[in-house]
Amino acid sequence: GVASGGWVPSIFAVVAKLGPVIAEPSTLSNMWITTYRILIAFVATTIVGSLLGIAMGLNKSFEAFFRPLVVISLAIPDPVYIIFAILILGTDESSGIIALALAVLPFVLNVVHSAVKSRDSQLDGMATVYRFGRRRYLTEVIIGQVGPALIVAARTSFAFCWKVVVLVEAISQPLGVGSQIYTAFRLLRFDEMIAIALVFIVLMRVVDTVAFGYLERRALAWAR
Repeated sequence: GVASGGWVPSIFAVVAKLGPVIAEPSTLSNMWITTYRILIAFVATTIVGSLLGIAMGLNKSFEAFFRPLVVISLAIPDPVYIIFAILILGTDESSGIIALALAVLPFVLNVVHSAVKSRDSQLDGMATVYRFGRRRYLTEVIIGQVGPALIVAARTSFAFCWKVVVLVEAISQPLGVGSQIYTAFRLLRFDEMIAIALVFIVLMRVVDTVAFGYLERRALAWAR
């Protein structure tokens, strides 16, 4: 049965569709394609965002240059990045990944920058007194304090990546979970559309809980 005038499938219809969707070979291949795109964008945004965030927190010139750009970037809707990437780079897979990275990067950068700015300045003084080299200062003073924030930034990056990638694929890519969901929508297969989305959401939540839950426990182990 269906509800809402026949357009929204019932819970029973969606549950009944989960088995066929999971058993469908194309679902697994599309999941892998989407996961691959997520990993590339996640690694890129986490590394670049963390490095720029630390640089902004330590260098006032960097902060003065990048801070206005970050504020503006945070206010730009995700579809704008995707549309401009398609207009400039075409519909290649690289354009979708670049749009995904650009949409997520400001959030990672903002988290890390805020953590570095709120660090304990007394530890900076201690590092100066004991004549820490730049490498030792970064690893023992900065990373030691912002380590939990780096985990939060990575988790934020992953969360935004797997959500935005569906939109990127629906708009610009012929393959992937987002494209599969959009195809089901165009064909009015709403039970299939919701079932695919549910499988993908559960998979991403499992990865988030297992991987980042472990890293978070390790990063905060000193507090126990």
